[in-house]
Amino acid sequence: MPNIEEIKNTLWSLIDGPEDWWQWGIIVGSMLLAIITRFTVHKIFEKTETKFEQILIRQVRARKGIRSIPVFFCLYLWLFQSMLSTEGANCAYIYTIAVLVSAYCTYKLAVSFSKGRIMPKFIGLGILTLFILQQIGWLEPLKSVLTSIHFDVGNIRIDIFKIASAVAALFILMWLVGIITKLLDDIVHTRKEIPPSIRVLIGKTTRLLLYISAFLITLKIAGFPLGALAVFSGALGLGLGFGLQKVISNLVSGVIILLDKSIKPGDVIEINGTYGWINTLRTRYVSVLTRDRKEILIPNEDFITNNVVNWSFSDTNVRIRTNVGVSYDTDVEKAIKVCEEASTNIPRVLKNPAPRCLLMGFGDSSIDLQVRFWINDANEGVANVRSQVLLEIWKAFRDNGIAIPFPQREITIKHSSSEDTPGVG
Repeated sequence: MPNIEEIKNTLWSLIDGPEDWWQWGIIVGSMLLAIITRFTVHKIFEKTETKFEQILIRQVRARKGIRSIPVFFCLYLWLFQSMLSTEGANCAYIYTIAVLVSAYCTYKLAVSFSKGRIMPKFIGLGILTLFILQQIGWLEPLKSVLTSIHFDVGNIRIDIFKIASAVAALFILMWLVGIITKLLDDIVHTRKEIPPSIRVLIGKTTRLLLYISAFLITLKIAGFPLGALAVFSGALGLGLGFGLQKVISNLVSGVIILLDKSIKPGDVIEINGTYGWINTLRTRYVSVLTRDRKEILIPNEDFITNNVVNWSFSDTNVRIRTNVGVSYDTDVEKAIKVCEEASTNIPRVLKNPAPRCLLMGFGDSSIDLQVRFWINDANEGVANVRSQVLLEIWKAFRDNGIAIPFPQREITIKHSSSEDTPGVG
């Protein structure tokens, strides 16, 4: 059996002698500092109640995979490694532990914020592969080999390494854009003081800018000169102006709608014979959900160029009118009172303002009345509440002996004698 001295010598050989113990001391010290920092930050956040801290705490608590101690541990390791490297010290062990902890934190963050499991595994596998290649000394030779395999496109030189890096960066950036926009939507939707249309505008603008940035970063990694995009963008703008005029018009109209807040999700609108409430605002169209549960997609341009009835633009109270006729032998004042009382029996009809019934004119067969009443839930339908009011008025007329007339015509037939008829006799 090996004696204590042999075991001691083996351990010394693993850490290259006692002169490297200071690195392990820094590693242990970084862990202690991470624990202390986490405890301090937790106490500070418990005592303060700013909105930013509440949002941050909510996001962290909602994702159980996030642990603050490894994050602080990683930060301290990289801080000490950077400081000591500038002094010329050999920090191989600190660097290795920092890379491992960084990989662990990245994987945990990826798992916590990702909807699925494919992308975090892809990131974790990539980090692990790069770490192994770096440790065995194959990373730089592999990079040199991939760089040597290249081809030219005009004056642009593209190699396999740049293509692989650009593809990996594109996948990661698209995934990060999805995470950032989701977090931003969660934060914006909790701020009730922001109008719904502005929330939609913030989300769409952020997505557009992030996707453009991800695309430009990918081109830069691939070695494509961004200056060449100036000519391409000019040609693209000219093509859009002629060939995609309607599409661009709808896009611009969508931005105008979001900025002027003329309509917003949940509004009850009527346009070109379509009645319903707005379900979503999209880049090219507005989704309107009708009472028949049909979702009609109306181009944004129609909301700019056509008349739009917004039943809930500034006030949810809506006045509805319905016509009623009574016979000429009816007590009109009694009929008016019956109509007003019958309207108040409908739960959806507001008591304040109270329903009113007005005498509008004298028709050929009836005295024309008009019942006016208010509701504050037009999103629940207008025709149905009008039907309920008319049905209640019909019942009240029947109970009070009030007749609803129908058109009547008198036809007079004149008979003439045979003596007065020419050609007869």
